[in-house]
Amino acid sequence: MTNILACIDASLYATSVVEHAAWAARRLDGSVEVLHVIQRKDAVAARHDLSGAVGLGAKSALLEELVRIDESEGKLAQEKGRALLSAAKSHLEELGQTSISLTHRHGGIVETIIEREENAALVVIGKRGASADFAKGHLGSKVERVVRQSIRPVLVASQAYAEPNTILVAFDGGASARKALTFAATSPLLSGLRLHVVMAGREDQAHAIHLNWARELLAMREDSHVTIIDGKPEEVIASQIAMTGAHMLVMGAYGHSPLRTMIVGSTTTEMVRSCSVPVLLFR
Repeated sequence: MTNILACIDASLYATSVVEHAAWAARRLDGSVEVLHVIQRKDAVAARHDLSGAVGLGAKSALLEELVRIDESEGKLAQEKGRALLSAAKSHLEELGQTSISLTHRHGGIVETIIEREENAALVVIGKRGASADFAKGHLGSKVERVVRQSIRPVLVASQAYAEPNTILVAFDGGASARKALTFAATSPLLSGLRLHVVMAGREDQAHAIHLNWARELLAMREDSHVTIIDGKPEEVIASQIAMTGAHMLVMGAYGHSPLRTMIVGSTTTEMVRSCSVPVLLFR
């Protein structure tokens, strides 16, 4: 059975992640694994410990207190995690999902997701983490790391869920973009949905080759449309999402190295950050 890995935390995106996972499971006749990870942290560092500036005895007493507090917080985190997973399961059942598994782990979020995705066909994650209310417009720091390391499609859920019926595919002819478009054209996940394939750039011979490839791939799909629009990718994609009323953006992700991205920026990060609809990403 196809498995969907839904990664949740205490953020406002948890409900949307569960709802997007349920939608994917229905489309793929699959199961849902809900994952919650409790991150390990250094109790002293987390509290900006300044005990080195006082006497040794005071430092020892402070460290003992910090350990006690950390143990108490650890138990509370486990209880919160169990409550989150229980609520997610109940919501999935309300949405008609019957095959559900819950996974509760300690460790690094990214590393745990990469480990668990081995048995999944799709990873669903929220755009921002538990501090989303305090960082509006900011892309969660873990999202880019997950997408860069994942070997599965990653669906970055928007804050609100809406049943998709129109999909916009951002296409540049690159390897990851062709992988994304092939998935959109052939996967049951998007079967029967309207596809708008958009390339940003000028009409020239190089772009014509890519567009012809896309049209041939989609030849059997009457519900698809391929076009090229002159302009910057971020602006073209945003305008086309609004114009077509697309409920989801599908695109290749991070075609350049992290170092180059640090220097010149990333279209992928900008689109996921600014886009109000869920984004399905392919490496």
